[in-house]
Amino acid sequence: MIYDRFENLNLYCRPGSRLHRALVFARDVARTVPDGRIDIDGDRLYASVATYETGSKDERRFEGHRKYIDVQVLLDGEESIEVSLDKDIPTLEAYDEKRDVMFLKPPQHVASLVMKPGCFGVFYPNDIHRPGCHLREKRRVRKIVMKVAVD
Repeated sequence: MIYDRFENLNLYCRPGSRLHRALVFARDVARTVPDGRIDIDGDRLYASVATYETGSKDERRFEGHRKYIDVQVLLDGEESIEVSLDKDIPTLEAYDEKRDVMFLKPPQHVASLVMKPGCFGVFYPNDIHRPGCHLREKRRVRKIVMKVAVD
């Protein structure tokens, strides 16, 4: 997992890599695109832009992925993303290969990341995370999630 501000993005990936392209797209282009899916390199690199309201922790589920790295960036608003390094977390919903997601029971140990414009979170397949949570109260947010294939 990586959590930082955009001015430090070159510390984490080399220019031209898929991860770098995803971060630059989220930083520079995302505000100008409509909600929905935007293909950048087919299924190897794409963006999903959505506008929604944050929910309570009880309304959101922890998730994990196998085929994609999630790069999450708030374009407007603020939210909290909870993360855990716990292992062997019981499954709530089995892995769905088509959607590349599995849902897990809340782990014992969690940390909360404050997500606001200018920050990014990179969640690798082994990084269990619960996005979309209220930071202080319910907020309408606009977010881009870049999907970066791990192969």
